[in-house]
Amino acid sequence: MSTKHDPLGQQLGTTKSRYGRLLAALRYPDFRVLWLSTVSNQLGQGMQQVILGWLVFDMTGSGGMVGAVFAARSAPNLVVGFVVGAATDRLDRRTIMRLAVIGMMLVALSLAALAFTDRLAIWHLILFTLVLGTMQAFYMTARQVYAYDIVGATGAINGIALISLAQRIGGMFGALLAGGVLHWWGSGTAFVVMATGYAMGVLALHALRSAGESAPESREPILQNVANYFKTIKTNRVMLSLMVSTAGAETLGFSHQVMLPILANEVLNVGSFGLGVLTAFRFLGGAMGVFALAALGAIKRRGMLLLVVLALFGASVMLLSQSNSFWMAVVVVTLVNVMASAADIIHHTLLQQSVPNEQRGRAMGSWVVGVGTAPAGQLEIGYLAGVAGARIALLTNGIALVILPFLMLIFLPRLRKL
Repeated sequence: MSTKHDPLGQQLGTTKSRYGRLLAALRYPDFRVLWLSTVSNQLGQGMQQVILGWLVFDMTGSGGMVGAVFAARSAPNLVVGFVVGAATDRLDRRTIMRLAVIGMMLVALSLAALAFTDRLAIWHLILFTLVLGTMQAFYMTARQVYAYDIVGATGAINGIALISLAQRIGGMFGALLAGGVLHWWGSGTAFVVMATGYAMGVLALHALRSAGESAPESREPILQNVANYFKTIKTNRVMLSLMVSTAGAETLGFSHQVMLPILANEVLNVGSFGLGVLTAFRFLGGAMGVFALAALGAIKRRGMLLLVVLALFGASVMLLSQSNSFWMAVVVVTLVNVMASAADIIHHTLLQQSVPNEQRGRAMGSWVVGVGTAPAGQLEIGYLAGVAGARIALLTNGIALVILPFLMLIFLPRLRKL
């Protein structure tokens, strides 16, 4: 692979200490800017998860409605995933990120206005959550591909892991902030603070200077890219296998976040501040998983590692179903999200390495499509919680997720060879 498409390779090869390997991508000025902007933007995302989950359950008392709102946030991915990938391959990733974050900021301010005037209704939350989900799909795809543009192939897992670490740090503080602001000042102020996080992220994104050394030199027109997208899915079995794997993890594993407002309110009785703490430790667990993968650097047999991580992900969700105290739930939620973040990073890295350099946006678009199946799991776990309780819902999805990697070993044999 050429140095142009692998700018971090030589640095990783000559960096001897584990600490140096962990921070290698931060040697790039634009990567440092991207990292800081991610922390700020994810402050808004962490607040979003707590605010939406708490408001919906407080307004309706329905686990099914909580699942419906979380599904509304993920649903756009299934529809826009193909366009997102094509747009990211064609357009400047920095422009896409800036416009998407501005859109999320405007949505947060609109929700704040409705909350302050006592006109906020469930349909507002569902509608604006759909818009947030669409903007988030564009932002996340462009951000992950741009991170790769900066660090290159050899540094991909390090760069993507550090960006994921920034996500978890921002999300953790956002969740804690949301729980406190909701408790003391209400939802209107919480939405204003959420919008402020996005505003700071946009300001940071305007400091990005370079398109990245690994950015593609030639770009297909968007319509041609979309057409070739479907051809790639048919011919690239590795990308298809990873899309299926992503869908399984999203549907069965990441749906556990729907249960957190219900656990906080009905099972653990800890209120909105307790929900903020649970969500913060969800992000902390993600940060711990990211930190471990970033420190490892180059990893062989990533396909097998992915399957092992998915099995452990499922086992930890099962353990969450048996948590009978607040602090036990905090510890287990942390463990669940160590595995969740590890699965995400491995998926991101393998997908971008499964296609030529100029098609990496397309590959991340397929990840967005996989994430778009999440509403099925969110609606299912919300409905099951309403019928049989939160513990049974979590246990059912955990068992299914443990079984999934064994099925993939049989039916998707290419994964274990990656």
